[in-house]
Amino acid sequence: MGRPDGRPVTVPLPGRGTPSPAGRDREKTARKWAYLLCTTTYVPLVHADIEEPVREMVQELFDADERLRAAERVGARLVELNCVDRESLRITVDVLAGPLLAEDSPERVTRLLGAVAAGYAEALRRRTTEQQESMIRAVKAVAAKAIRVAKANEEDRDAMATELSLLRGQLSHQLLHDPLTGLPNRQFLTTRLEEVLNSGSPTTLYLLELNGFQLLNDGLGGRLADTLLFAVATRLRHALPVAMIARTDRACFAALDEQGPDDEHSLPAPASVVAMITETLSDATYVDDHGLALTANIGVVRSPPHGADPERLLHAADLALRLAKERGPGQWHLLTPTEAELRVRRPRLASIMPGAVETGQLAVGYRLRVNLADERPVAIDAYPRWALAGVGGTECVTLAEETGLSPSMGRWLLRTAGARAVETGLPLSVSLSPNQAAAPDLVGAVLDTLAEVSLPPARLRLAMPAPEVFDGRSQAVDNLKALTKAGVRTAVHDFTGAPSDVVRLPDLSLNTVSLAPRLVAQARTIGTKSLVTRAFSNLTALVHDAGATVSVDDLRSEPEVDWWRHAGADTATGPMFPIREQ
Repeated sequence: MGRPDGRPVTVPLPGRGTPSPAGRDREKTARKWAYLLCTTTYVPLVHADIEEPVREMVQELFDADERLRAAERVGARLVELNCVDRESLRITVDVLAGPLLAEDSPERVTRLLGAVAAGYAEALRRRTTEQQESMIRAVKAVAAKAIRVAKANEEDRDAMATELSLLRGQLSHQLLHDPLTGLPNRQFLTTRLEEVLNSGSPTTLYLLELNGFQLLNDGLGGRLADTLLFAVATRLRHALPVAMIARTDRACFAALDEQGPDDEHSLPAPASVVAMITETLSDATYVDDHGLALTANIGVVRSPPHGADPERLLHAADLALRLAKERGPGQWHLLTPTEAELRVRRPRLASIMPGAVETGQLAVGYRLRVNLADERPVAIDAYPRWALAGVGGTECVTLAEETGLSPSMGRWLLRTAGARAVETGLPLSVSLSPNQAAAPDLVGAVLDTLAEVSLPPARLRLAMPAPEVFDGRSQAVDNLKALTKAGVRTAVHDFTGAPSDVVRLPDLSLNTVSLAPRLVAQARTIGTKSLVTRAFSNLTALVHDAGATVSVDDLRSEPEVDWWRHAGADTATGPMFPIREQ
């Protein structure tokens, strides 16, 4: 959302210029890029050695006269450095996007990152072609040898033809199979998935990861761990003879169960297959007199759409596996299409939020805060919202925290809402995020913005997250005290009423304490019980004794309003108190 004067959100306040990402910032970008590449890629260089070529790529990308060509060379250089892991290009785009956006327009940055991807893809294609040509030359050399020997000795022709055929088969097998277990590898699995998905046949993909395998590897050594992996591969093949078993990572296996066009029976239920896998792994495997039993987390994806992308299906299986691991060792999870969409929604929104800020898609939302005694308006609450993405206040703030946009968004929100508060004559209430509350320049930024919009400090209520204040983030506490001294009305939000927090209230000179949303929700569910009523009444009385008022949010019905009024709350927001435009 733009400023009132038309400038974008990221324009700094007068006298508060942000340095360009040159010099030290570019050095930080290069170090971060090099570090992430080393942690996810098989690079034949140590971290210190790869930093220099990465630093050169950063310099070339930002300083070259023809930046699109420079971007293509950067993509090609990644392949030269053997940064061809499936995460390498994603890491590169993630690391470069922020610094590039700081210096150029989103459209220009999109073209630059596209050029990096194009250079990377072209170089990877050339490298693959060269490898294939090298194999072909080896095959041709054997063929030439066969011809020469055949001319010299006709009886050896068949032997040389057999040698040529074996070499071809060996090369193909090495490319598509795991050398330890002999199972198909991830590349083979991806190729098979593409064939199955294009056929439209019902499929179920199981992705499993052995629990505690790293401990076994560290405790028994790599040789015995490899023996155990071979035993696991053998057992899975015997337990699921119809499915395609593949090894996708060190301790990860996949099982692709597909229904052919002539199959009379449908695929078995995932629960039965998971039970079979679990039973198979639980039988002790003896390795050098050590009886080892295993468990695994399993992610399951069923019947993907016809023509779906194999990599997206594998990504969905990875997500299902992560959800299974969240439940604990030995658990499994069947991912539904709706759940998959919800799970990828947040990362997708976080990745496009910087562009939404630049293009002015964010707006300020307002809600009325009233005095519960007479329902008279006492303030307006301001919060960011992203209408196009359907993102409201709390989620919008969380996304801004994750993307590093919260400081600039906080200044924009205060400036825009402050101008509105001047017009309405009502005090303004703004809740800060954790990073905003602990920012070293918070006090100066707030006071400068208030002066810019001509809003007196006494007409601003600034609420900090209770965990940041009570859990000992000294910068947040220092900011709160400095703002109180400057005349700003201070508060905390998400207050849970923990005894250790209550006893600290008198030392903070707070004006308001906003109860945590989950407390309000609990009161809504079980508030008719006398014990609950007494507990909340006691909490509000303790807050009052500390010299602060009590505020609650999201009140939805008249009985709920009455309940909180009798429980001692002072102010409230919610659907019961809509803003009526004049």
